[in-house]
Amino acid sequence: MTLGNGRKGAGRPVRVEDVARVAGVSPITVSRALSYPDKVKEETRTRVLEAVAQTGYVVNRFASSLRSGHSNIITVFVSSLLNPHFATSVQGIVDAVEGSSYHLMFAQTGYSEMLEIDVVESVLPFRPAGVVFTGVVRADQTRTALQNLGIPVMEMWGNRPDPIDMLVGSSSYDAGRLMGEHFGECGFRHVAYCGHTIDRTAQRIDGFRDGLAKFGLELELVHPKDGTRNFADGMNALDEILEALPDCDAIFFGTDVLASGAIVRAVDRDIDIPGRVAIAGYGDLDFTPHVRPSLTTLHVSSYEMGYEAGRMLLKRLNGEAISNLVILQPIRLEARDSTNR
Repeated sequence: MTLGNGRKGAGRPVRVEDVARVAGVSPITVSRALSYPDKVKEETRTRVLEAVAQTGYVVNRFASSLRSGHSNIITVFVSSLLNPHFATSVQGIVDAVEGSSYHLMFAQTGYSEMLEIDVVESVLPFRPAGVVFTGVVRADQTRTALQNLGIPVMEMWGNRPDPIDMLVGSSSYDAGRLMGEHFGECGFRHVAYCGHTIDRTAQRIDGFRDGLAKFGLELELVHPKDGTRNFADGMNALDEILEALPDCDAIFFGTDVLASGAIVRAVDRDIDIPGRVAIAGYGDLDFTPHVRPSLTTLHVSSYEMGYEAGRMLLKRLNGEAISNLVILQPIRLEARDSTNR
């Protein structure tokens, strides 16, 4: 045990020995009463708690973990706190872990590979019990470091056959293929994609191309919007795409936020959707059925993904066997007015 700040006016932080002296017990008994209360007599536990209140003693859980080698902290690395899909997934993780003996600590990594390494290395000295990533870890150096830790590691959202440990994600390729086939069935001829273009989203673009190819179509324009993007980026993207590809009659956006921004910009310019240009998104966020026209999108179970990831991680931490280390959540097309002519 180590001490936090002592009571007001104390000349030094309160130590476990101070609590023991007030309670009339040994320092070991104080540590045991606070860490394993069920192993201490009720009378002794009461005396220790009263002494804690009197002295202002505070347990530093992080320092205790460092000394004991055991931690009840799960570190969740979030690529972007502004991404609504990741936020929903994180809520699923929170709900899965709630009521357990573990606590969550969050860190934002961003989409930069080097930043991911830096953030991970800064947290690992705290010896977390397990770690979660809202994406697939890209950097080989980071993957190797995590494998060498010997703790449960959960990757999310992507899909690769060799996860560090466990993975709960979805097939970006299948998502893109579904949208490509939908565009082909709708009869669109000049198609563009706008959104992330690296890592797992590159697989989505490949699937989109293959879906279009079934109808003899090609993806004529890829308009990159990597990193965290907002509503205004979608508005600007519509202008940029129509300038670069004047005959464009359908755009697949990598996020619902970008797609909705494009719809607003189209309304500003009196561009008919889907008559002049069709617009589709990805993620099926709560607002997508309510924009006008309603947004065609791909439904991904963000909350369920996070909840399943948290559940699997807890099972591993509790010593239970995991029969399937890779779970892919289903994806379905939600065809709405923004593409239905």
